[in-house]
Amino acid sequence: MKKILFAMTALTMMMTACNMRAPLKVGYEEPADLSELRDSTIYGFCGSGSTPTELQLVTSTEDTIYINVEEARRKGRVMGGYNRGDEIYALPAEDHAQALLTINKSSLLGEWVMPSPYDGSTPAGVILKDGGEAESFGQQGDIIYKSWRILNGNLQLVETRDDGTDIYYTQNYEITRMTSDSLYLKNTNPDDDETFEYGRYKPEPQVDLGIELDYDYEEDYNLF
Repeated sequence: MKKILFAMTALTMMMTACNMRAPLKVGYEEPADLSELRDSTIYGFCGSGSTPTELQLVTSTEDTIYINVEEARRKGRVMGGYNRGDEIYALPAEDHAQALLTINKSSLLGEWVMPSPYDGSTPAGVILKDGGEAESFGQQGDIIYKSWRILNGNLQLVETRDDGTDIYYTQNYEITRMTSDSLYLKNTNPDDDETFEYGRYKPEPQVDLGIELDYDYEEDYNLF
């Protein structure tokens, strides 16, 4: 069952008012043997030799890698597609010849929002910036996003609380779907199956009502 993002935060705030504090599921930490696994994600730029079935990655060391993405595409695991010059994360299979998952970093960056749980109308969410910096968007309660990264194909977010404790929480999300304007995240906490549906933030267009206001009130104040 899909839930609205930040519903848990709202519950926490209500329980705080009653001198209680709910468990911070968003602060779930993976066991050391899992969180310290070596990251097997390959990072590079999509090269001009890429095709719909094969991804050409040019790494930061200028190595060129070719990875078959046919099976990943069939399973809907080519997140955000790819075009020449895009920054791409690829999670390879054991033989390194095929990709289990690819994530378009160029498409992942930006402002991702959904209706705020506080009033249901204003947007709230997370801003993913280049360089690994993250920020909260809109009304977040006491959540402050600090950083992000891709670890073994999952999106890892680091956050803290606006309570002066300087305690940081790490949460991992599986990216289950990603397009140019949508991002679906599933909590990897084994005790929590929450799925969050984000949309790309788009400012409300300015509506021209065709009304011109007269701001020249000088004559109204002439007493003589």
